[in-house]
Amino acid sequence: MDLTTLLAFLSSHVLELVTLVVSLIWLYLEYRASIWLWPVGIILPLLWIPICYQSHLYGMLAINVYYLVTSVIGWIAWLRKGNAEGEEVPISNIPAKAGAIYLALAFVGYIALLFLHPFIPEWKLPWADGLMTIASVIGMLWMARKWRQHWLCWIIANAAGFIALYGAEDYISSFVYVVNFITAFFGYSKWGQLMKQSDKHTV
Repeated sequence: MDLTTLLAFLSSHVLELVTLVVSLIWLYLEYRASIWLWPVGIILPLLWIPICYQSHLYGMLAINVYYLVTSVIGWIAWLRKGNAEGEEVPISNIPAKAGAIYLALAFVGYIALLFLHPFIPEWKLPWADGLMTIASVIGMLWMARKWRQHWLCWIIANAAGFIALYGAEDYISSFVYVVNFITAFFGYSKWGQLMKQSDKHTV
């Protein structure tokens, strides 16, 4: 690929490239369990929504509208136990009973999404897009509660999101999901370390 071709490619994919950069910033902030992931998370869905619309990935589009709303709610939730100094709620593990309930609801929701496919014939790869949607909904709810296991949802969501975007031939955006998928494993480990450090400080 010569320089002219490269520049032409980049100029025709400005939105995807900006989204890539902002996504990586958001991922870094989440990995560090930084509360600043939420304001960045308000900007990020605004970039993803037109990309998803162009790719006919309606589940992914809907989830980014959801992200926009939950980023505001999540920001408040992380500070809900705070004091005047802005102290945040600590990282914890999800209670077993709550996890079982969420998983049951996720299964029902996924099946319900698949039943919508006949009414949206242009919907590309509904099984992958739908799985990404449900896993992301659960992941955001768990992240807002600062449950460490939300990273497991991201592993599933990013694998499905990559398949959906790659199938839609959006290779730049699909790269974001590859990076997110790999980082989710490290994020799960990192939050475990942060949780142990927090427990030591409270003893």
